[in-house]
Amino acid sequence: MGFTYQCGDKPLDGYTIKRGIGSGGFGDVYLAVSDGGKDVALKCIRSTMNREIERRGVSQCINLKHPSLLTLYDLRTDDRLETWVVMELLLGQSLALHINKHPKGMPLDQVRIIITQIAQAIHHLHDHGIVHRDLKPGNVFIEKDIVKVGDYGLSKTIGAGVHRDNTQRVGTTNYMAPELITGNYDKKVDIYALGIILFEMLSGTKPFSGSNQDEFVRKQLHNRIDFTCLPNKAFIPVLTKALAIDKNQRYPSVLIMLEEFHSVCDQILKPESSFPSSPALSGIRGQPVVSAKWKGFYKKWADKLLVPLFKSALFSCLSALAFSFLGLIPSPLVGFMLAGLTWLISGAVLVFSLFWKGKTRESVPYRMIQAGLGLVAGILAYGMAGTGEVLEISISKPGVMIEVPVWARVLLFYMVAMFFPKWWKMAWRYRRTRVDYVATMIAIVWALLLVTIFKLQLIHALVFAIAVIIVQAVALKTKRLPRI
Repeated sequence: MGFTYQCGDKPLDGYTIKRGIGSGGFGDVYLAVSDGGKDVALKCIRSTMNREIERRGVSQCINLKHPSLLTLYDLRTDDRLETWVVMELLLGQSLALHINKHPKGMPLDQVRIIITQIAQAIHHLHDHGIVHRDLKPGNVFIEKDIVKVGDYGLSKTIGAGVHRDNTQRVGTTNYMAPELITGNYDKKVDIYALGIILFEMLSGTKPFSGSNQDEFVRKQLHNRIDFTCLPNKAFIPVLTKALAIDKNQRYPSVLIMLEEFHSVCDQILKPESSFPSSPALSGIRGQPVVSAKWKGFYKKWADKLLVPLFKSALFSCLSALAFSFLGLIPSPLVGFMLAGLTWLISGAVLVFSLFWKGKTRESVPYRMIQAGLGLVAGILAYGMAGTGEVLEISISKPGVMIEVPVWARVLLFYMVAMFFPKWWKMAWRYRRTRVDYVATMIAIVWALLLVTIFKLQLIHALVFAIAVIIVQAVALKTKRLPRI
Protein backbone atom coordinates (compact mmCIF):
# COMPACT_ATOMS: atom_id res chain seq x y z
CA MET A 1 0.00 0.00 0.00
CA GLY A 2 1.44 3.37 -1.05
CA PHE A 3 1.54 6.60 0.91
CA THR A 4 -1.32 9.04 0.52
CA TYR A 5 0.95 12.09 0.38
CA GLN A 6 4.04 12.65 -1.76
CA CYS A 7 7.07 14.94 -1.71
CA GLY A 8 6.02 18.59 -1.76
CA ASP A 9 2.51 18.07 -0.39
CA LYS A 10 1.40 20.31 2.50
CA PRO A 11 -1.47 18.46 4.18
CA LEU A 12 -0.84 20.30 7.43
CA ASP A 13 -0.36 24.03 7.64
CA GLY A 14 3.28 24.86 8.35
CA TYR A 15 4.78 21.54 7.22
CA THR A 16 5.92 20.17 3.84
CA ILE A 17 6.17 16.42 3.18
CA LYS A 18 9.55 15.11 2.01
CA ARG A 19 8.80 11.39 1.87
CA GLY A 20 7.00 8.56 3.60
CA ILE A 21 9.10 6.69 6.16
CA GLY A 22 6.74 4.18 7.77
CA SER A 23 3.27 2.72 7.92
CA GLY A 24 1.34 0.77 10.54
CA GLY A 25 -2.07 -0.05 11.92
CA PHE A 26 -2.43 3.40 13.44
CA GLY A 27 -1.35 5.43 10.39
CA ASP A 28 1.35 6.58 8.00
CA VAL A 29 4.49 8.39 9.13
CA TYR A 30 6.18 11.02 6.95
CA LEU A 31 9.45 12.91 7.04
CA ALA A 32 8.52 16.58 6.81
CA VAL A 33 10.12 19.97 7.21
CA SER A 34 8.54 22.88 9.04
CA ASP A 35 8.38 26.36 7.57
CA GLY A 36 11.17 27.22 9.98
CA GLY A 37 13.42 24.54 8.43
CA LYS A 38 13.21 21.91 11.18
CA ASP A 39 12.91 18.24 10.20
CA VAL A 40 10.08 16.46 12.01
CA ALA A 41 8.03 13.30 11.71
CA LEU A 42 4.33 13.65 10.89
CA LYS A 43 2.00 10.81 11.73
CA CYS A 44 -1.45 10.69 10.15
CA ILE A 45 -3.98 8.61 12.10
CA ARG A 46 -6.12 6.56 9.75
CA SER A 47 -9.20 4.90 11.21
CA THR A 48 -11.90 6.64 13.23
CA MET A 49 -11.55 4.26 16.19
CA ASN A 50 -7.75 4.50 16.28
CA ARG A 51 -7.95 8.27 15.90
CA GLU A 52 -9.86 8.70 19.14
CA ILE A 53 -7.61 6.26 21.03
CA GLU A 54 -4.46 7.94 19.77
CA ARG A 55 -5.76 11.45 20.39
CA ARG A 56 -6.35 10.58 24.03
CA GLY A 57 -2.92 9.00 24.35
CA VAL A 58 -0.97 11.74 22.59
CA SER A 59 -2.73 14.58 24.41
CA GLN A 60 -1.31 13.26 27.70
CA CYS A 61 2.23 13.13 26.38
CA ILE A 62 2.66 16.43 24.52
CA ASN A 63 5.99 18.00 25.50
CA LEU A 64 6.79 15.22 27.99
CA LYS A 65 10.58 15.50 28.25
CA HIS A 66 13.05 12.68 28.86
CA PRO A 67 16.33 11.78 27.08
CA SER A 68 15.01 8.31 26.25
CA LEU A 69 11.49 9.29 25.18
CA LEU A 70 10.49 10.28 21.67
CA THR A 71 9.30 13.88 21.99
CA LEU A 72 5.76 14.65 20.83
CA TYR A 73 5.46 18.30 19.82
CA ASP A 74 1.85 18.83 18.80
CA LEU A 75 -1.50 17.29 17.94
CA ARG A 76 -3.19 18.90 14.93
CA THR A 77 -6.23 18.49 12.67
CA ASP A 78 -6.08 19.34 8.95
CA ASP A 79 -8.76 20.69 6.60
CA ARG A 80 -9.97 17.13 5.90
CA LEU A 81 -10.46 16.58 9.65
CA GLU A 82 -7.59 14.08 9.71
CA THR A 83 -5.58 13.96 12.92
CA TRP A 84 -1.80 14.46 12.77
CA VAL A 85 0.88 14.00 15.41
CA VAL A 86 3.95 16.22 15.07
CA MET A 87 6.90 14.47 16.70
CA GLU A 88 10.66 14.21 16.92
CA LEU A 89 12.33 12.69 13.86
CA LEU A 90 14.34 9.52 14.46
CA LEU A 91 16.41 8.00 11.67
CA GLY A 92 18.02 5.22 13.72
CA GLN A 93 17.18 1.53 13.54
CA SER A 94 14.59 -0.13 15.72
CA LEU A 95 15.58 -2.49 18.51
CA ALA A 96 13.76 -5.24 16.58
CA LEU A 97 16.37 -5.01 13.81
CA HIS A 98 19.21 -5.20 16.34
CA ILE A 99 17.66 -8.31 17.93
CA ASN A 100 17.28 -9.95 14.51
CA LYS A 101 21.02 -9.48 13.94
CA HIS A 102 21.75 -11.59 17.04
CA PRO A 103 19.72 -14.84 16.81
CA LYS A 104 21.62 -16.27 19.81
CA GLY A 105 21.20 -13.17 21.93
CA MET A 106 22.82 -9.75 22.12
CA PRO A 107 26.06 -9.07 24.06
CA LEU A 108 25.30 -8.43 27.71
CA ASP A 109 26.98 -5.01 27.79
CA GLN A 110 24.68 -3.84 24.97
CA VAL A 111 21.63 -5.36 26.64
CA ARG A 112 22.48 -3.56 29.86
CA ILE A 113 22.77 -0.14 28.23
CA ILE A 114 19.57 -0.51 26.20
CA ILE A 115 17.42 -1.98 28.97
CA THR A 116 18.58 0.74 31.37
CA GLN A 117 17.47 3.53 29.05
CA ILE A 118 14.16 1.83 28.21
CA ALA A 119 13.39 1.30 31.89
CA GLN A 120 14.21 4.90 32.76
CA ALA A 121 11.91 6.13 29.98
CA ILE A 122 9.05 3.89 31.12
CA HIS A 123 9.58 4.97 34.73
CA HIS A 124 9.27 8.60 33.59
CA LEU A 125 5.93 7.77 31.95
CA HIS A 126 4.72 5.97 35.08
CA ASP A 127 5.91 8.84 37.23
CA HIS A 128 3.59 11.10 35.23
CA GLY A 129 0.66 8.71 35.56
CA ILE A 130 0.92 7.19 32.07
CA VAL A 131 0.99 3.53 30.97
CA HIS A 132 2.55 2.85 27.55
CA ARG A 133 0.62 -0.39 26.83
CA ASP A 134 2.42 -1.17 23.54
CA LEU A 135 6.06 -1.49 24.58
CA LYS A 136 7.92 -3.69 22.07
CA PRO A 137 11.26 -3.69 20.16
CA GLY A 138 9.57 -2.14 17.13
CA ASN A 139 8.72 0.93 19.23
CA VAL A 140 12.27 1.35 20.56
CA PHE A 141 14.80 3.15 18.37
CA ILE A 142 18.57 3.37 18.66
CA GLU A 143 20.34 6.35 17.15
CA LYS A 144 23.96 7.27 17.91
CA ASP A 145 23.98 5.13 21.07
CA ILE A 146 20.85 6.90 22.33
CA VAL A 147 17.78 4.79 22.99
CA LYS A 148 14.37 6.34 22.35
CA VAL A 149 11.02 4.82 23.30
CA GLY A 150 8.29 5.88 20.90
CA ASP A 151 4.70 5.31 19.79
CA TYR A 152 2.53 6.72 22.53
CA GLY A 153 -0.63 6.06 20.53
CA LEU A 154 -1.77 3.40 22.97
CA SER A 155 -0.78 5.11 26.19
CA LYS A 156 -3.38 5.80 28.85
CA THR A 157 -3.62 7.56 32.17
CA ILE A 158 -3.07 5.29 35.15
CA GLY A 159 -6.38 4.72 36.89
CA ALA A 160 -8.54 5.80 33.96
CA GLY A 161 -11.41 3.55 32.96
CA VAL A 162 -10.82 1.17 30.04
CA HIS A 163 -13.59 -0.43 28.00
CA ARG A 164 -13.22 -4.01 26.91
CA ASP A 165 -13.83 -3.26 23.22
CA ASN A 166 -10.90 -0.86 23.15
CA THR A 167 -8.68 -3.05 25.29
CA GLN A 168 -8.94 -5.99 22.92
CA ARG A 169 -7.37 -3.92 20.19
CA VAL A 170 -4.47 -2.39 22.08
CA GLY A 171 -1.00 -3.80 22.57
CA THR A 172 0.98 -6.19 20.40
CA THR A 173 0.20 -9.87 20.96
CA ASN A 174 3.69 -11.20 21.75
CA TYR A 175 4.29 -8.49 24.37
CA MET A 176 0.84 -8.27 25.96
CA ALA A 177 0.32 -9.01 29.64
CA PRO A 178 -2.62 -11.37 30.34
CA GLU A 179 -4.67 -8.73 32.13
CA LEU A 180 -4.77 -6.49 29.04
CA ILE A 181 -7.48 -8.78 27.67
CA THR A 182 -9.78 -8.15 30.64
CA GLY A 183 -9.13 -4.42 30.86
CA ASN A 184 -8.25 -4.65 34.57
CA TYR A 185 -4.62 -3.55 34.35
CA ASP A 186 -2.14 -0.93 35.50
CA LYS A 187 1.50 0.06 34.92
CA LYS A 188 2.65 -3.53 35.48
CA VAL A 189 1.68 -4.38 31.88
CA ASP A 190 4.76 -2.35 30.89
CA ILE A 191 6.92 -4.30 33.36
CA TYR A 192 5.67 -7.51 31.75
CA ALA A 193 6.47 -6.20 28.24
CA LEU A 194 9.93 -5.12 29.41
CA GLY A 195 10.49 -8.66 30.70
CA ILE A 196 9.60 -10.08 27.27
CA ILE A 197 12.01 -7.63 25.60
CA LEU A 198 14.78 -8.53 28.06
CA PHE A 199 14.22 -12.25 27.44
CA GLU A 200 14.35 -11.68 23.69
CA MET A 201 17.51 -9.58 23.85
CA LEU A 202 19.30 -12.15 26.00
CA SER A 203 18.24 -15.24 24.05
CA GLY A 204 17.30 -14.08 20.56
CA THR A 205 13.85 -15.65 20.91
CA LYS A 206 10.55 -14.88 22.63
CA PRO A 207 9.34 -16.82 25.69
CA PHE A 208 5.91 -17.23 24.05
CA SER A 209 4.68 -17.06 20.47
CA GLY A 210 1.41 -17.53 18.64
CA SER A 211 -0.08 -17.04 15.20
CA ASN A 212 -2.96 -15.10 16.76
CA GLN A 213 -3.93 -13.56 20.07
CA ASP A 214 -5.97 -16.55 21.28
CA GLU A 215 -3.13 -19.00 20.65
CA PHE A 216 -0.64 -16.69 22.33
CA VAL A 217 -2.81 -16.25 25.43
CA ARG A 218 -3.39 -20.00 25.67
CA LYS A 219 0.36 -20.69 25.63
CA GLN A 220 0.97 -17.80 27.96
CA LEU A 221 -1.46 -19.05 30.60
CA HIS A 222 -0.73 -22.79 30.42
CA ASN A 223 2.89 -23.21 29.29
CA ARG A 224 5.98 -22.81 31.39
CA ILE A 225 8.68 -20.52 30.08
CA ASP A 226 11.58 -22.42 28.54
CA PHE A 227 14.70 -20.85 30.03
CA THR A 228 17.11 -23.30 28.36
CA CYS A 229 17.73 -20.82 25.54
CA LEU A 230 19.17 -18.26 27.95
CA PRO A 231 22.97 -18.03 27.73
CA ASN A 232 23.15 -17.30 31.47
CA LYS A 233 20.70 -18.77 33.97
CA ALA A 234 21.41 -16.03 36.53
CA PHE A 235 18.69 -13.93 34.90
CA ILE A 236 15.94 -16.50 35.54
CA PRO A 237 14.77 -14.96 38.88
CA VAL A 238 14.49 -11.48 37.32
CA LEU A 239 12.61 -12.77 34.28
CA THR A 240 10.37 -15.05 36.33
CA LYS A 241 9.23 -12.16 38.49
CA ALA A 242 8.80 -9.74 35.58
CA LEU A 243 6.78 -12.30 33.58
CA ALA A 244 4.55 -13.52 36.40
CA ILE A 245 1.00 -14.24 35.19
CA ASP A 246 -0.38 -12.67 38.37
CA LYS A 247 0.46 -8.98 38.17
CA ASN A 248 0.65 -8.77 41.98
CA GLN A 249 3.69 -11.07 41.87
CA ARG A 250 5.59 -8.79 39.47
CA TYR A 251 7.96 -6.02 40.45
CA PRO A 252 6.18 -3.06 42.08
CA SER A 253 8.09 -0.63 39.86
CA VAL A 254 10.26 -0.76 36.77
CA LEU A 255 13.22 0.75 38.63
CA ILE A 256 13.22 -2.03 41.21
CA MET A 257 13.30 -4.54 38.35
CA LEU A 258 16.16 -2.59 36.79
CA GLU A 259 18.09 -2.56 40.04
CA GLU A 260 17.91 -6.36 40.35
CA PHE A 261 18.88 -6.71 36.69
CA HIS A 262 21.97 -4.57 37.34
CA SER A 263 22.88 -6.70 40.36
CA VAL A 264 22.90 -9.83 38.18
CA CYS A 265 24.94 -8.03 35.51
CA ASP A 266 27.50 -7.00 38.14
CA GLN A 267 27.90 -10.62 39.24
CA ILE A 268 28.40 -11.80 35.66
CA LEU A 269 30.62 -8.98 34.43
CA LYS A 270 32.80 -8.98 37.57
CA PRO A 271 33.83 -12.63 38.05
CA GLU A 272 36.58 -11.67 40.47
CA SER A 273 33.94 -10.79 43.06
CA SER A 274 32.33 -14.24 42.93
CA PHE A 275 33.25 -17.41 44.82
CA PRO A 276 35.97 -19.55 43.24
CA SER A 277 34.63 -22.36 41.10
CA SER A 278 37.42 -24.78 41.92
CA PRO A 279 38.81 -25.99 45.28
CA ALA A 280 42.29 -25.58 43.81
CA LEU A 281 41.71 -21.86 43.51
CA SER A 282 40.17 -21.39 46.93
CA GLY A 283 43.48 -21.10 48.74
CA ILE A 284 44.75 -18.49 46.31
CA ARG A 285 41.57 -16.49 45.80
CA GLY A 286 39.77 -17.17 49.06
CA GLN A 287 40.87 -14.07 50.96
CA PRO A 288 40.13 -11.52 48.20
CA VAL A 289 36.73 -13.13 47.65
CA VAL A 290 35.75 -12.84 51.31
CA SER A 291 37.07 -9.29 51.45
CA ALA A 292 35.17 -8.30 48.34
CA LYS A 293 32.03 -9.93 49.67
CA TRP A 294 32.11 -8.09 52.98
CA LYS A 295 33.21 -4.88 51.32
CA GLY A 296 30.17 -5.04 49.04
CA PHE A 297 27.90 -5.90 51.98
CA TYR A 298 29.24 -2.99 54.00
CA LYS A 299 28.97 -0.54 51.12
CA LYS A 300 25.37 -1.57 50.43
CA TRP A 301 24.22 -1.06 54.01
CA ALA A 302 26.42 1.98 54.56
CA ASP A 303 24.79 3.77 51.63
CA LYS A 304 21.28 2.68 52.51
CA LEU A 305 21.28 3.01 56.30
CA LEU A 306 24.49 3.81 58.17
CA VAL A 307 25.26 7.07 56.40
CA PRO A 308 21.66 8.37 56.61
CA LEU A 309 21.50 7.45 60.32
CA PHE A 310 24.76 9.28 61.00
CA LYS A 311 23.56 12.34 59.09
CA SER A 312 20.24 12.35 60.91
CA ALA A 313 22.02 12.22 64.29
CA LEU A 314 24.35 15.04 63.23
CA PHE A 315 21.55 17.26 61.96
CA SER A 316 19.46 16.56 65.07
CA CYS A 317 22.30 17.74 67.32
CA LEU A 318 23.01 20.78 65.16
CA SER A 319 19.34 21.74 65.23
CA ALA A 320 19.23 21.50 69.02
CA LEU A 321 22.40 23.61 69.31
CA ALA A 322 20.99 26.21 66.95
CA PHE A 323 17.75 26.55 68.90
CA SER A 324 19.68 26.70 72.18
CA PHE A 325 21.88 29.46 70.77
CA LEU A 326 18.76 31.41 69.73
CA GLY A 327 17.33 31.04 73.23
CA LEU A 328 14.34 29.01 72.10
CA ILE A 329 15.15 26.09 74.41
CA PRO A 330 14.92 26.71 78.17
CA SER A 331 17.70 24.35 79.33
CA PRO A 332 20.52 22.09 78.04
CA LEU A 333 18.55 19.05 79.22
CA VAL A 334 15.62 20.00 77.01
CA GLY A 335 18.04 20.57 74.14
CA PHE A 336 19.49 17.11 74.65
CA MET A 337 16.01 15.58 74.70
CA LEU A 338 15.07 17.53 71.57
CA ALA A 339 18.06 16.12 69.69
CA GLY A 340 17.42 12.61 70.98
CA LEU A 341 13.72 12.59 70.10
CA THR A 342 14.34 14.05 66.66
CA TRP A 343 16.95 11.41 65.93
CA LEU A 344 14.72 8.65 67.32
CA ILE A 345 11.84 9.57 65.00
CA SER A 346 13.93 10.22 61.90
CA GLY A 347 16.16 7.19 62.51
CA ALA A 348 13.22 4.84 63.00
CA VAL A 349 11.61 6.08 59.79
CA LEU A 350 14.90 5.57 57.91
CA VAL A 351 15.16 1.99 59.17
CA PHE A 352 11.60 1.12 58.22
CA SER A 353 12.01 2.85 54.84
CA LEU A 354 14.23 -0.04 53.74
CA PHE A 355 11.14 -2.25 53.75
CA TRP A 356 8.52 0.26 52.67
CA LYS A 357 7.46 0.69 49.04
CA GLY A 358 7.19 4.41 48.36
CA LYS A 359 4.63 4.18 45.58
CA THR A 360 1.98 2.69 47.85
CA ARG A 361 -0.80 5.26 47.70
CA GLU A 362 -2.34 4.29 51.03
CA SER A 363 -1.43 1.69 53.63
CA VAL A 364 -3.13 1.12 56.97
CA PRO A 365 -0.31 -1.22 58.17
CA TYR A 366 2.27 1.49 57.45
CA ARG A 367 0.23 4.03 59.36
CA MET A 368 -0.12 1.67 62.32
CA ILE A 369 3.66 1.24 62.39
CA GLN A 370 4.01 5.02 62.34
CA ALA A 371 1.55 5.35 65.23
CA GLY A 372 3.59 2.77 67.15
CA LEU A 373 6.73 4.83 66.61
CA GLY A 374 4.79 7.84 67.83
CA LEU A 375 3.82 5.97 71.00
CA VAL A 376 7.48 5.21 71.78
CA ALA A 377 8.46 8.81 71.04
CA GLY A 378 5.64 10.08 73.24
CA ILE A 379 6.79 7.98 76.20
CA LEU A 380 10.31 9.40 75.89
CA ALA A 381 8.99 12.93 75.30
CA TYR A 382 7.01 12.97 78.53
CA GLY A 383 10.13 14.03 80.40
CA MET A 384 10.22 17.40 78.66
CA ALA A 385 6.46 17.90 78.52
CA GLY A 386 6.16 20.28 81.45
CA THR A 387 2.81 20.92 83.03
CA GLY A 388 1.23 22.78 80.12
CA GLU A 389 -2.30 24.11 80.20
CA VAL A 390 -5.00 21.94 81.63
CA LEU A 391 -7.05 20.21 78.92
CA GLU A 392 -10.62 19.59 79.89
CA ILE A 393 -13.12 17.63 77.80
CA SER A 394 -16.85 17.79 78.41
CA ILE A 395 -18.92 14.61 78.38
CA SER A 396 -22.59 13.96 77.77
CA LYS A 397 -23.75 15.15 81.19
CA PRO A 398 -24.05 18.96 81.32
CA GLY A 399 -21.40 20.65 83.41
CA VAL A 400 -19.27 17.51 83.84
CA MET A 401 -15.68 17.90 82.64
CA ILE A 402 -12.83 15.39 82.45
CA GLU A 403 -9.28 16.63 82.83
CA VAL A 404 -6.83 14.92 80.47
CA PRO A 405 -3.44 14.42 82.17
CA VAL A 406 -0.32 15.72 80.49
CA TRP A 407 1.12 12.25 79.86
CA ALA A 408 -1.97 11.24 77.89
CA ARG A 409 -1.82 14.43 75.85
CA VAL A 410 1.83 13.86 74.97
CA LEU A 411 1.21 10.26 73.91
CA LEU A 412 -1.81 11.25 71.84
CA PHE A 413 0.09 14.08 70.18
CA TYR A 414 2.98 11.91 68.98
CA MET A 415 0.76 9.02 67.92
CA VAL A 416 -1.62 11.22 65.93
CA ALA A 417 1.20 13.37 64.54
CA MET A 418 3.11 10.31 63.31
CA PHE A 419 0.00 8.60 61.95
CA PHE A 420 -0.99 11.34 59.51
CA PRO A 421 2.00 11.92 57.10
CA LYS A 422 3.01 9.42 54.42
CA TRP A 423 6.50 8.85 55.78
CA TRP A 424 6.98 5.91 53.39
CA LYS A 425 6.82 8.31 50.44
CA MET A 426 9.06 10.94 52.06
CA ALA A 427 11.85 8.39 52.53
CA TRP A 428 11.39 6.43 49.28
CA ARG A 429 14.64 6.32 47.32
CA TYR A 430 12.95 6.92 43.96
CA ARG A 431 10.89 9.94 45.05
CA ARG A 432 10.64 12.68 42.44
CA THR A 433 12.17 15.46 44.58
CA ARG A 434 14.43 15.23 47.58
CA VAL A 435 12.22 17.46 49.74
CA ASP A 436 8.50 17.74 49.06
CA TYR A 437 7.87 21.27 50.30
CA VAL A 438 4.09 21.00 50.10
CA ALA A 439 4.01 17.79 52.14
CA THR A 440 6.51 19.30 54.60
CA MET A 441 4.41 22.42 55.16
CA ILE A 442 1.25 20.36 55.61
CA ALA A 443 3.01 18.15 58.19
CA ILE A 444 4.30 21.17 60.12
CA VAL A 445 0.89 22.87 60.13
CA TRP A 446 -0.60 19.58 61.30
CA ALA A 447 1.87 19.44 64.21
CA LEU A 448 1.15 23.05 65.19
CA LEU A 449 -2.57 22.35 65.10
CA LEU A 450 -2.17 19.30 67.35
CA VAL A 451 -0.01 21.24 69.83
CA THR A 452 -2.80 23.79 70.08
CA ILE A 453 -5.50 21.15 70.46
CA PHE A 454 -3.64 19.19 73.15
CA LYS A 455 -2.37 22.38 74.85
CA LEU A 456 1.29 21.36 74.83
CA GLN A 457 4.52 23.31 74.57
CA LEU A 458 5.66 24.35 71.08
CA ILE A 459 8.82 22.28 71.40
CA HIS A 460 6.88 19.11 70.55
CA ALA A 461 5.84 20.55 67.19
CA LEU A 462 9.48 21.57 66.74
CA VAL A 463 10.64 17.96 67.22
CA PHE A 464 8.16 16.75 64.63
CA ALA A 465 8.99 19.49 62.10
CA ILE A 466 12.74 18.90 62.32
CA ALA A 467 12.25 15.14 61.92
CA VAL A 468 10.14 15.63 58.77
CA ILE A 469 12.84 17.79 57.19
CA ILE A 470 15.74 15.54 58.25
CA VAL A 471 14.14 12.35 56.90
CA GLN A 472 13.76 13.85 53.43
CA ALA A 473 17.17 15.53 53.52
CA VAL A 474 19.20 12.44 54.41
CA ALA A 475 17.17 9.48 53.07
CA LEU A 476 18.86 7.84 50.11
CA LYS A 477 17.55 9.25 46.85
CA THR A 478 18.26 7.68 43.47
CA LYS A 479 16.98 9.68 40.52
CA ARG A 480 18.23 7.05 38.13
CA LEU A 481 20.72 4.23 38.14
CA PRO A 482 24.32 5.16 37.26
CA ARG A 483 25.23 5.35 33.61
CA ILE A 484 26.93 2.28 32.25
